Amino acid sequence: MENETKQCQNCKHDFVIEPEDFNFYEKIKVPLPTFCPNCRLQRRLAWMPSFTLFKRKCDLCGEEGLSMYEPNAPFTVYCVKCWWSDNWDPLSFGIEIDFNKPFLEQWKELLCKTPVLALHVDSATIKTSPYVNHVAHSRNCYMVYFSDYNEDCVSDFWLTRNKDLYICSVVMDSEKCFDCSNLFKSYNIYGSISNNRFCYDSAFIRDCEGAHHCFGVANIKNGSYVFMGEKFSEEEYKKKINNIDLGSYKEYIYWKEKAQEYFKNTLPQPVWETQSNNVSGSYVFRSKNCKQCFDVTSCEDSKYLMLIRDGSTKDSYDYVDWGMNAELIYECVTVGESPFNVKFSHESGWGLNDAEYCKSVVGGSDYFGCISIRNKKYCILNKQYSKEEYFKLREKIIKHMEDMPYVDKKGNVYRYGEFFPMEFSPHAYNNSYANFLFSKTKNEVEDYKLRWHDHFFEKYPITINYTDLPDNIKDTSNEILKEVIQCSTCPRGYKIVSQEIDLVKKLNVPLSRQCPFCRIEEKVKTWVSQMKEIDRVCDKCGIYFKTHYTEDEAPKIFCKDCYKKEVY
Repeated sequence: MENETKQCQNCKHDFVIEPEDFNFYEKIKVPLPTFCPNCRLQRRLAWMPSFTLFKRKCDLCGEEGLSMYEPNAPFTVYCVKCWWSDNWDPLSFGIEIDFNKPFLEQWKELLCKTPVLALHVDSATIKTSPYVNHVAHSRNCYMVYFSDYNEDCVSDFWLTRNKDLYICSVVMDSEKCFDCSNLFKSYNIYGSISNNRFCYDSAFIRDCEGAHHCFGVANIKNGSYVFMGEKFSEEEYKKKINNIDLGSYKEYIYWKEKAQEYFKNTLPQPVWETQSNNVSGSYVFRSKNCKQCFDVTSCEDSKYLMLIRDGSTKDSYDYVDWGMNAELIYECVTVGESPFNVKFSHESGWGLNDAEYCKSVVGGSDYFGCISIRNKKYCILNKQYSKEEYFKLREKIIKHMEDMPYVDKKGNVYRYGEFFPMEFSPHAYNNSYANFLFSKTKNEVEDYKLRWHDHFFEKYPITINYTDLPDNIKDTSNEILKEVIQCSTCPRGYKIVSQEIDLVKKLNVPLSRQCPFCRIEEKVKTWVSQMKEIDRVCDKCGIYFKTHYTEDEAPKIFCKDCYKKEVY
């Protein structure tokens, strides 16, 4: 079978379907895509909420709490306690299929009336971590997002199995870390950037493996007692380190900037594809036969994946967030924990099998167009059928979607095989991940017939400016918990919580001068800069290769083979 070039119906650019793609689409019994990979990604990310949380009353118990949905978003929203309870029946919202209207139009009607989960959090986690979203199996976390199996973490994004982390992103199996990104199995690390693994007792490191007792270094493998790129004896190194107090905000920023200047003159690792074979993308770990994948772990025979956690993901395409023992997943967002054969779905999983066009469905199997159902079988639009009725009706609906497709406001046609339209998203475009990777102005969003949310920050009386905070955490008392602090980046006022100050003192690092939302968004913007492939020429051997570093980010760069020869 040869390549086939198609034109994206959305952006009108050409894209290529390769032989292995045909095999995958045949395996899961779906038609060829009509959107290009980038437009498919944008469409999915429009369903992935960013970090803004809103006050909103639960539509069941009436109590005010936090929600990922704007207060005026036209949905029924239940708090975590109520949604997971047995005090309501999702099947009571079921509707009969109407073959005189497009199926997706009917699904949107079901979405607007069926209760959705205010925060995508399991009932055990919410007891100790009420200020998190898209988090499970965690304890004592605060302002943590898209993370699992963590404890005592504050202001973080995309963590797996960590403890005592403060302002970190994309970290796995680590402890006692501050201001770190892309870190694996490390301990007591401050200011780590890029990819570091198996490191401990170090600060401001980049592209290191097995480094310990290092400060301001890059490209160290199993090395120690290196300070700003220079090797010292253990005694000399400790003398230098003993004169540095990273609990001081001014001193921390000084050394962070010094390290960043030093990194500009060192070679970056061009591609991170650790313990992987036949892969492309960026930050691919323990994977094989994966193309155009970004920040994925333990994946196999897959394509167009992003933010997939540890635990084996196989035979999947166009899949963003979660994973953890997933197989045959296609065009999904936030689906995980042992799902099998799930297509065109959102925020679903926990042993879910054979599901299509679903949102917030947990466990069970054989769902088509369902919302907020748990551990059932043979359901269509939240109405349950016999096994025979289900499969007969499913085939009839698929044909109906072909004969009477949904057409969005831009004129794109949605037959069976397409993910939900962006205009269906329960989140305003600027409150979604789509705006991080595919940024649009308010006018552009409205021209595209999508929703935009105008943020009106609640006015709290500022009692202290960020510039007036004590410089050193040692000089910061618990009186700071009473203050409303002016964020250094946005108009918000924010408060320090006891959980945060306890962790900061434990790590001996300075309090952030940003509100929690700005801290995390800054980390996400760094992550976004890594989610691309750019053609570069190796400055040593002259071959073309792909990396996420632009010329501005890395004026000098080597291909993977030349980098290994030069560094190791």
